Amino acid sequence: MILKFLKILTAIFFLLPPSSYANPNVAILNWQENIQLTTTGRISDVAIKGKIRDLPTNQEMTSFSIIFDEKQNLKITRVFCDNQPADFTFSHNALSVKFPKAKKTNSSLALYFTYEERYDKINKFLRQESINIPNFAVGANAQVVINFPGYLESATLNPNVTKTASSFVYRNIVPENGVEEIIKLTAAQSVWDVAIKIKVSADKALNDVIVTIPTYFQNAGQKVENFTTKSSIKTLQQSTDGSKKVLKFNTAEQEINIENRAKISTGKNNRTMITRNPGDYLKVSPDEAALLTPILEKIKRDPKYRDLPLYAKIGRFVHEFLKYDLSYVGRLPKVREILQNPIGVCTEYSRLYNGLARIAGISSLIIDGAACGEYDKCMGHSWNMIFYNGQWIDVDATWDLMSGVVSSSHIFFNDDEKGAIETQYFDDQKTLNSRMDFEMKSL
Repeated sequence: MILKFLKILTAIFFLLPPSSYANPNVAILNWQENIQLTTTGRISDVAIKGKIRDLPTNQEMTSFSIIFDEKQNLKITRVFCDNQPADFTFSHNALSVKFPKAKKTNSSLALYFTYEERYDKINKFLRQESINIPNFAVGANAQVVINFPGYLESATLNPNVTKTASSFVYRNIVPENGVEEIIKLTAAQSVWDVAIKIKVSADKALNDVIVTIPTYFQNAGQKVENFTTKSSIKTLQQSTDGSKKVLKFNTAEQEINIENRAKISTGKNNRTMITRNPGDYLKVSPDEAALLTPILEKIKRDPKYRDLPLYAKIGRFVHEFLKYDLSYVGRLPKVREILQNPIGVCTEYSRLYNGLARIAGISSLIIDGAACGEYDKCMGHSWNMIFYNGQWIDVDATWDLMSGVVSSSHIFFNDDEKGAIETQYFDDQKTLNSRMDFEMKSL
Protein backbone atom coordinates (compact mmCIF):
# COMPACT_ATOMS: atom_id res chain seq x y z
CA MET A 1 0.00 0.00 0.00
CA ILE A 2 1.40 3.36 -1.02
CA LEU A 3 0.61 6.27 1.28
CA LYS A 4 0.21 9.73 -0.27
CA PHE A 5 1.00 12.66 1.98
CA LEU A 6 -1.01 15.79 1.16
CA LYS A 7 0.65 19.09 2.07
CA ILE A 8 -1.60 22.14 2.59
CA LEU A 9 -0.55 25.62 1.53
CA THR A 10 -1.55 29.15 2.44
CA ALA A 11 -1.34 31.94 -0.11
CA ILE A 12 -0.30 35.27 1.38
CA PHE A 13 -0.92 38.57 -0.37
CA PHE A 14 0.06 42.08 0.63
CA LEU A 15 -2.39 44.89 -0.03
CA LEU A 16 -2.00 48.67 0.20
CA PRO A 17 0.54 49.86 -0.50
CA PRO A 18 1.69 47.64 -3.39
CA SER A 19 4.29 45.14 -2.26
CA SER A 20 7.11 43.44 -4.08
CA TYR A 21 5.71 40.08 -2.94
CA ALA A 22 3.37 38.02 -5.08
CA ASN A 23 2.35 34.39 -4.50
CA PRO A 24 3.50 32.42 -7.57
CA ASN A 25 0.74 29.83 -7.15
CA VAL A 26 -2.19 32.24 -7.63
CA ALA A 27 -2.93 34.21 -10.78
CA ILE A 28 -5.34 37.12 -10.30
CA LEU A 29 -7.51 37.46 -13.39
CA ASN A 30 -9.99 40.19 -12.35
CA TRP A 31 -9.91 42.94 -9.75
CA GLN A 32 -13.04 44.98 -9.13
CA GLU A 33 -13.49 47.51 -6.38
CA ASN A 34 -16.33 49.88 -5.58
CA ILE A 35 -15.54 52.65 -3.09
CA GLN A 36 -17.98 54.98 -1.38
CA LEU A 37 -16.43 58.00 0.32
CA THR A 38 -17.95 58.97 3.66
CA THR A 39 -17.53 61.83 6.12
CA THR A 40 -15.16 59.66 8.18
CA GLY A 41 -13.32 57.65 5.49
CA ARG A 42 -14.46 55.08 2.96
CA ILE A 43 -16.40 51.86 2.52
CA SER A 44 -14.95 49.49 -0.07
CA ASP A 45 -16.30 46.34 -1.75
CA VAL A 46 -13.53 44.24 -3.31
CA ALA A 47 -14.14 41.34 -5.71
CA ILE A 48 -11.14 39.27 -6.79
CA LYS A 49 -11.20 36.37 -9.23
CA GLY A 50 -8.20 34.15 -9.84
CA LYS A 51 -6.84 30.73 -10.56
CA ILE A 52 -4.61 28.32 -8.64
CA ARG A 53 -1.61 27.32 -10.70
CA ASP A 54 1.51 25.17 -10.59
CA LEU A 55 1.10 23.58 -7.16
CA PRO A 56 3.66 20.88 -6.41
CA THR A 57 2.44 17.31 -6.79
CA ASN A 58 0.10 16.15 -4.02
CA GLN A 59 -0.28 19.64 -2.60
CA GLU A 60 -3.46 21.68 -2.17
CA MET A 61 -4.23 25.18 -1.00
CA THR A 62 -6.64 25.58 1.90
CA SER A 63 -6.53 29.27 2.83
CA PHE A 64 -4.98 32.61 2.09
CA SER A 65 -4.21 35.90 3.77
CA ILE A 66 -4.23 39.50 2.65
CA ILE A 67 -2.09 41.87 4.71
CA PHE A 68 -3.04 45.56 4.73
CA ASP A 69 -0.90 48.54 5.58
CA GLU A 70 -0.53 48.58 9.37
CA LYS A 71 -1.37 52.32 9.43
CA GLN A 72 -4.90 51.75 8.14
CA ASN A 73 -7.76 51.77 10.63
CA LEU A 74 -9.90 48.97 9.16
CA LYS A 75 -12.94 46.91 9.97
CA ILE A 76 -13.83 43.87 7.86
CA THR A 77 -17.61 43.52 7.65
CA ARG A 78 -18.25 40.74 5.09
CA VAL A 79 -16.19 37.98 3.51
CA PHE A 80 -17.34 35.50 0.84
CA CYS A 81 -15.26 32.84 -0.85
CA ASP A 82 -16.54 30.97 -3.91
CA ASN A 83 -19.93 32.66 -3.41
CA GLN A 84 -20.29 31.34 0.15
CA PRO A 85 -19.90 33.12 3.49
CA ALA A 86 -16.36 32.32 4.54
CA ASP A 87 -14.67 31.64 7.86
CA PHE A 88 -12.09 34.36 8.44
CA THR A 89 -9.99 36.09 11.06
CA PHE A 90 -8.78 39.67 11.04
CA SER A 91 -5.94 40.54 13.37
CA HIS A 92 -3.12 43.12 13.13
CA ASN A 93 -4.53 44.17 9.73
CA ALA A 94 -4.15 40.67 8.32
CA LEU A 95 -7.27 39.09 6.79
CA SER A 96 -7.04 35.27 6.80
CA VAL A 97 -9.74 33.39 4.89
CA LYS A 98 -10.35 29.65 4.93
CA PHE A 99 -11.47 28.05 1.66
CA PRO A 100 -14.76 26.14 1.83
CA LYS A 101 -12.90 23.35 0.04
CA ALA A 102 -9.18 22.77 -0.51
CA LYS A 103 -8.02 23.84 -3.96
CA LYS A 104 -5.82 22.02 -6.47
CA THR A 105 -3.95 23.34 -9.49
CA ASN A 106 -6.31 24.99 -12.03
CA SER A 107 -9.02 25.51 -9.39
CA SER A 108 -10.77 28.87 -9.58
CA LEU A 109 -10.78 31.39 -6.75
CA ALA A 110 -13.52 33.97 -6.11
CA LEU A 111 -13.11 36.30 -3.16
CA TYR A 112 -15.41 39.09 -2.08
CA PHE A 113 -14.99 41.22 1.02
CA THR A 114 -16.12 44.57 2.37
CA TYR A 115 -14.11 46.79 4.64
CA GLU A 116 -14.70 50.11 6.33
CA GLU A 117 -11.75 52.44 6.74
CA ARG A 118 -11.75 55.33 9.18
CA TYR A 119 -9.25 58.14 8.64
CA ASP A 120 -7.44 59.91 11.46
CA LYS A 121 -7.98 63.22 9.69
CA ILE A 122 -9.81 64.44 6.58
CA ASN A 123 -8.90 67.82 5.16
CA LYS A 124 -12.18 69.65 4.65
CA PHE A 125 -11.02 71.78 1.74
CA LEU A 126 -8.67 69.47 -0.17
CA ARG A 127 -9.36 65.80 0.33
CA GLN A 128 -6.90 63.32 -1.17
CA GLU A 129 -7.90 59.76 -1.99
CA SER A 130 -6.03 56.96 -3.70
CA ILE A 131 -6.78 54.10 -6.05
CA ASN A 132 -4.49 51.23 -5.08
CA ILE A 133 -4.12 47.82 -6.68
CA PRO A 134 -1.18 45.77 -5.35
CA ASN A 135 1.30 44.21 -7.72
CA PHE A 136 0.27 40.64 -6.87
CA ALA A 137 -2.62 41.40 -9.28
CA VAL A 138 -0.24 42.10 -12.18
CA GLY A 139 -1.93 41.29 -15.49
CA ALA A 140 -5.44 41.34 -14.03
CA ASN A 141 -8.32 43.11 -15.75
CA ALA A 142 -9.05 45.87 -13.24
CA GLN A 143 -11.85 48.32 -12.57
CA VAL A 144 -12.00 50.62 -9.55
CA VAL A 145 -14.83 53.10 -8.98
CA ILE A 146 -14.69 55.86 -6.37
CA ASN A 147 -18.08 57.41 -5.66
CA PHE A 148 -18.03 60.76 -3.89
CA PRO A 149 -20.88 62.66 -2.21
CA GLY A 150 -22.45 65.76 -3.76
CA TYR A 151 -20.89 68.16 -1.29
CA LEU A 152 -17.52 67.50 -2.99
CA GLU A 153 -16.24 68.25 -6.48
CA SER A 154 -13.17 67.08 -8.37
CA ALA A 155 -9.99 69.14 -8.14
CA THR A 156 -7.73 66.71 -10.00
CA LEU A 157 -6.60 66.08 -13.56
CA ASN A 158 -5.68 62.44 -14.00
CA PRO A 159 -5.42 61.03 -17.54
CA ASN A 160 -5.73 57.46 -16.25
CA VAL A 161 -9.08 58.05 -14.56
CA THR A 162 -12.44 58.80 -16.18
CA LYS A 163 -14.47 61.39 -14.29
CA THR A 164 -18.26 61.59 -14.23
CA ALA A 165 -20.54 63.86 -12.22
CA SER A 166 -20.03 62.00 -8.94
CA SER A 167 -17.47 59.25 -9.50
CA PHE A 168 -14.04 58.36 -10.82
CA VAL A 169 -13.43 55.16 -12.78
CA TYR A 170 -10.07 53.48 -13.34
CA ARG A 171 -9.95 50.70 -15.97
CA ASN A 172 -6.76 49.00 -17.07
CA ILE A 173 -4.64 45.89 -17.08
CA VAL A 174 -2.67 45.99 -13.82
CA PRO A 175 0.98 46.84 -14.61
CA GLU A 176 4.01 45.15 -13.07
CA ASN A 177 4.35 47.64 -10.22
CA GLY A 178 0.65 47.71 -9.36
CA VAL A 179 -1.51 50.84 -9.40
CA GLU A 180 -1.39 53.95 -7.26
CA GLU A 181 -3.44 56.88 -8.55
CA ILE A 182 -4.14 60.02 -6.51
CA ILE A 183 -7.56 61.71 -6.60
CA LYS A 184 -8.10 65.19 -5.13
CA LEU A 185 -11.48 66.63 -4.18
CA THR A 186 -12.63 69.87 -2.62
CA ALA A 187 -15.79 71.18 -1.03
CA ALA A 188 -18.27 72.16 -3.76
CA GLN A 189 -19.06 75.31 -1.81
CA SER A 190 -17.40 77.15 1.07
CA VAL A 191 -18.19 80.47 2.72
CA TRP A 192 -15.55 82.58 4.42
CA ASP A 193 -15.21 85.67 6.55
CA VAL A 194 -11.98 87.22 5.24
CA ALA A 195 -10.13 90.30 6.43
CA ILE A 196 -6.99 91.86 4.97
CA LYS A 197 -5.35 94.04 7.58
CA ILE A 198 -2.84 96.75 6.74
CA LYS A 199 -0.74 98.52 9.36
CA VAL A 200 1.07 101.74 8.49
CA SER A 201 3.43 103.03 11.18
CA ALA A 202 6.11 105.67 11.58
CA ASP A 203 8.52 107.07 14.14
CA LYS A 204 6.57 110.34 14.15
CA ALA A 205 3.00 111.56 13.83
CA LEU A 206 1.35 110.46 10.60
CA ASN A 207 0.37 113.87 9.39
CA ASP A 208 -0.13 114.45 5.67
CA VAL A 209 0.14 110.77 4.67
CA ILE A 210 -1.47 109.10 1.63
CA VAL A 211 -2.01 105.32 1.59
CA THR A 212 -3.03 103.69 -1.70
CA ILE A 213 -4.38 100.13 -1.49
CA PRO A 214 -5.82 97.73 -4.09
CA THR A 215 -9.52 96.99 -4.15
CA TYR A 216 -9.23 93.43 -2.87
CA PHE A 217 -11.24 90.26 -3.64
CA GLN A 218 -12.55 91.46 -7.05
CA ASN A 219 -12.53 88.28 -9.11
CA ALA A 220 -15.36 86.49 -10.89
CA GLY A 221 -14.15 83.16 -9.53
CA GLN A 222 -15.68 83.96 -6.15
CA LYS A 223 -18.76 85.74 -4.83
CA VAL A 224 -18.07 88.83 -2.73
CA GLU A 225 -20.60 90.26 -0.27
CA ASN A 226 -20.57 92.87 2.51
CA PHE A 227 -17.25 94.34 1.40
CA THR A 228 -16.07 97.16 3.68
CA THR A 229 -12.92 99.19 4.19
CA LYS A 230 -12.40 100.67 7.65
CA SER A 231 -9.51 102.49 9.27
CA SER A 232 -8.56 103.09 12.89
CA ILE A 233 -8.06 106.78 12.10
CA LYS A 234 -10.67 108.86 10.31
CA THR A 235 -9.63 109.66 6.78
CA LEU A 236 -9.17 113.25 5.72
CA GLN A 237 -10.10 112.29 2.17
CA GLN A 238 -11.02 109.15 0.16
CA SER A 239 -10.93 108.68 -3.59
CA THR A 240 -10.47 105.97 -6.22
CA ASP A 241 -7.79 105.63 -8.84
CA GLY A 242 -8.79 102.89 -11.24
CA SER A 243 -8.93 99.70 -9.19
CA LYS A 244 -7.24 101.29 -6.17
CA LYS A 245 -8.42 103.23 -3.15
CA VAL A 246 -6.58 106.37 -2.12
CA LEU A 247 -6.83 107.25 1.60
CA LYS A 248 -5.43 110.51 2.98
CA PHE A 249 -4.69 110.91 6.68
CA ASN A 250 -3.55 113.70 8.94
CA THR A 251 -3.19 112.55 12.53
CA ALA A 252 -1.02 112.84 15.60
CA GLU A 253 -1.00 109.03 15.88
CA GLN A 254 2.04 107.02 14.78
CA GLU A 255 0.03 103.99 13.59
CA ILE A 256 -2.92 103.54 11.25
CA ASN A 257 -4.75 100.22 10.83
CA ILE A 258 -6.84 99.65 7.71
CA GLU A 259 -9.13 96.62 7.45
CA ASN A 260 -10.70 95.26 4.25
CA ARG A 261 -13.35 92.69 5.13
CA ALA A 262 -15.82 90.68 3.07
CA LYS A 263 -17.93 87.55 3.01
CA ILE A 264 -16.43 85.34 0.28
CA SER A 265 -18.24 82.34 -1.23
CA THR A 266 -16.19 79.90 -3.31
CA GLY A 267 -16.95 76.71 -5.19
CA LYS A 268 -18.75 75.72 -8.38
CA ASN A 269 -21.98 77.61 -7.63
CA ASN A 270 -20.11 80.91 -7.23
CA ARG A 271 -17.93 80.95 -10.35
CA THR A 272 -18.81 83.18 -13.28
CA MET A 273 -17.01 83.86 -16.55
CA ILE A 274 -13.87 85.93 -16.04
CA THR A 275 -13.35 88.73 -18.56
CA ARG A 276 -9.73 89.67 -19.27
CA ASN A 277 -7.76 90.31 -22.43
CA PRO A 278 -5.52 87.24 -22.92
CA GLY A 279 -3.09 89.30 -24.97
CA ASP A 280 -2.15 91.31 -21.89
CA TYR A 281 -0.65 88.24 -20.20
CA LEU A 282 1.87 86.85 -22.69
CA LYS A 283 4.87 89.16 -22.20
CA VAL A 284 8.13 87.62 -21.02
CA SER A 285 11.59 89.14 -20.69
CA PRO A 286 14.32 88.16 -23.18
CA ASP A 287 16.41 86.78 -20.30
CA GLU A 288 13.59 84.50 -19.07
CA ALA A 289 12.83 83.41 -22.64
CA ALA A 290 16.46 82.34 -23.15
CA LEU A 291 16.47 80.44 -19.86
CA LEU A 292 13.09 78.74 -20.12
CA THR A 293 12.68 77.90 -23.83
CA PRO A 294 15.03 74.86 -23.71
CA ILE A 295 13.24 73.62 -20.57
CA LEU A 296 9.85 73.96 -22.25
CA GLU A 297 11.05 71.87 -25.20
CA LYS A 298 12.21 69.12 -22.82
CA ILE A 299 8.82 69.17 -21.09
CA LYS A 300 7.06 68.74 -24.44
CA ARG A 301 9.21 65.71 -25.29
CA ASP A 302 9.09 64.01 -21.88
CA PRO A 303 7.09 60.76 -22.32
CA LYS A 304 5.80 60.74 -18.73
CA TYR A 305 3.69 63.83 -19.51
CA ARG A 306 2.42 62.61 -22.88
CA ASP A 307 -1.24 62.20 -21.88
CA LEU A 308 -1.58 65.70 -20.40
CA PRO A 309 -2.42 68.99 -22.17
CA LEU A 310 0.54 71.32 -22.46
CA TYR A 311 -0.53 73.65 -19.63
CA ALA A 312 -0.78 70.63 -17.30
CA LYS A 313 2.55 69.21 -18.50
CA ILE A 314 4.14 72.47 -17.41
CA GLY A 315 2.35 72.35 -14.05
CA ARG A 316 3.38 68.76 -13.36
CA PHE A 317 6.99 69.57 -14.26
CA VAL A 318 7.09 72.58 -11.92
CA HIS A 319 5.47 70.56 -9.12
CA GLU A 320 8.10 67.82 -9.46
CA PHE A 321 11.09 70.06 -10.20
CA LEU A 322 10.88 72.32 -7.16
CA LYS A 323 11.29 71.23 -3.56
CA TYR A 324 8.98 72.97 -1.10
CA ASP A 325 10.76 74.68 1.81
CA LEU A 326 8.97 77.11 4.13
CA SER A 327 12.26 78.80 5.01
CA TYR A 328 12.11 80.46 1.59
CA VAL A 329 9.06 82.58 2.45
CA GLY A 330 9.77 86.18 1.49
CA ARG A 331 13.04 85.54 -0.38
CA LEU A 332 11.52 85.99 -3.89
CA PRO A 333 14.49 84.83 -6.00
CA LYS A 334 14.61 85.54 -9.73
CA VAL A 335 13.88 82.82 -12.28
CA ARG A 336 17.59 82.24 -12.92
CA GLU A 337 18.13 81.61 -9.20
CA ILE A 338 15.10 79.30 -9.05
CA LEU A 339 16.56 77.17 -11.86
CA GLN A 340 20.00 77.08 -10.24
CA ASN A 341 18.59 76.17 -6.82
CA PRO A 342 15.13 74.61 -7.31
CA ILE A 343 13.82 75.21 -3.80
CA GLY A 344 11.06 77.54 -2.71
CA VAL A 345 7.46 78.11 -1.75
CA CYS A 346 4.32 78.95 -3.71
CA THR A 347 5.78 82.23 -5.00
CA GLU A 348 8.56 80.31 -6.75
CA TYR A 349 6.20 77.66 -8.13
CA SER A 350 3.83 80.28 -9.55
CA ARG A 351 6.67 82.42 -10.91
CA LEU A 352 8.31 79.52 -12.75
CA TYR A 353 4.96 78.28 -14.05
CA ASN A 354 4.08 81.77 -15.26
CA GLY A 355 7.24 82.09 -17.34
CA LEU A 356 6.99 78.65 -18.92
CA ALA A 357 3.30 79.09 -19.74
CA ARG A 358 3.82 82.46 -21.43
CA ILE A 359 6.72 81.12 -23.52
CA ALA A 360 4.39 78.29 -24.59
CA GLY A 361 1.88 80.90 -25.78
CA ILE A 362 -0.47 80.35 -22.84
CA SER A 363 -1.74 83.57 -21.26
CA SER A 364 -0.93 83.44 -17.56
CA LEU A 365 -0.87 85.66 -14.49
CA ILE A 366 0.10 85.15 -10.86
CA ILE A 367 -2.57 85.40 -8.16
CA ASP A 368 -1.93 86.63 -4.64
CA GLY A 369 -4.28 85.17 -2.07
CA ALA A 370 -4.61 82.66 0.72
CA ALA A 371 -5.52 79.01 1.10
CA CYS A 372 -5.73 76.29 3.73
CA GLY A 373 -6.16 73.13 1.67
CA GLU A 374 -2.91 71.30 2.38
CA TYR A 375 -1.88 73.27 5.45
CA ASP A 376 -2.88 72.80 9.08
CA LYS A 377 -3.77 76.48 9.11
CA CYS A 378 -4.63 79.06 6.47
CA MET A 379 -1.63 80.79 4.91
CA GLY A 380 -0.83 83.32 2.25
CA HIS A 381 -0.66 81.56 -1.10
CA SER A 382 0.15 82.18 -4.77
CA TRP A 383 -1.10 80.30 -7.80
CA ASN A 384 -1.84 81.01 -11.47
CA MET A 385 -4.76 81.89 -13.68
CA ILE A 386 -4.42 80.85 -17.34
CA PHE A 387 -6.48 81.23 -20.51
CA TYR A 388 -7.33 77.75 -21.83
CA ASN A 389 -10.01 76.61 -24.27
CA GLY A 390 -11.51 80.08 -24.48
CA GLN A 391 -11.82 80.72 -20.74
CA TRP A 392 -9.79 81.66 -17.70
CA ILE A 393 -9.15 78.86 -15.22
CA ASP A 394 -7.17 78.53 -11.97
CA VAL A 395 -4.19 76.17 -11.73
CA ASP A 396 -1.89 75.53 -8.80
CA ALA A 397 1.52 73.99 -9.50
CA THR A 398 2.45 73.96 -5.81
CA TRP A 399 -0.38 71.55 -4.99
CA ASP A 400 -0.51 69.90 -8.45
CA LEU A 401 -4.06 71.08 -9.15
CA MET A 402 -4.44 71.27 -12.93
CA SER A 403 -8.12 70.52 -13.59
CA GLY A 404 -9.13 74.19 -13.58
CA VAL A 405 -10.58 73.81 -10.08
CA VAL A 406 -8.44 74.67 -7.08
CA SER A 407 -9.46 74.08 -3.49
CA SER A 408 -12.48 75.96 -2.15
CA SER A 409 -10.14 77.54 0.40
CA HIS A 410 -8.30 79.45 -2.36
CA ILE A 411 -9.28 83.08 -1.77
CA PHE A 412 -8.30 85.64 -4.42
CA PHE A 413 -6.87 88.85 -2.99
CA ASN A 414 -5.41 90.50 -6.07
CA ASP A 415 -3.20 90.06 -9.13
CA ASP A 416 0.45 89.74 -8.17
CA GLU A 417 1.34 92.86 -10.16
CA LYS A 418 -1.46 94.95 -8.62
CA GLY A 419 -1.29 93.93 -4.99
CA ALA A 420 1.29 96.38 -3.69
CA ILE A 421 0.50 98.92 -0.96
CA GLU A 422 1.80 102.40 -1.73
CA THR A 423 2.54 105.10 0.84
CA GLN A 424 3.34 108.74 0.27
CA TYR A 425 4.26 111.28 2.88
CA PHE A 426 5.60 114.79 2.95
CA ASP A 427 7.96 114.79 5.91
CA ASP A 428 11.36 113.48 4.91
CA GLN A 429 12.23 112.89 8.54
CA LYS A 430 9.66 110.09 8.92
CA THR A 431 10.54 106.41 8.71
CA LEU A 432 7.34 104.91 7.32
CA ASN A 433 6.58 101.16 7.34
CA SER A 434 3.64 99.17 6.04
CA ARG A 435 2.68 95.60 6.73
CA MET A 436 -0.16 93.41 5.46
CA ASP A 437 -1.71 90.48 7.30
CA PHE A 438 -4.96 88.57 6.92
CA GLU A 439 -7.39 86.34 8.72
CA MET A 440 -9.97 83.97 7.28
CA LYS A 441 -12.63 81.95 9.04
CA SER A 442 -14.93 79.35 7.56
CA LEU A 443 -18.60 80.19 8.09
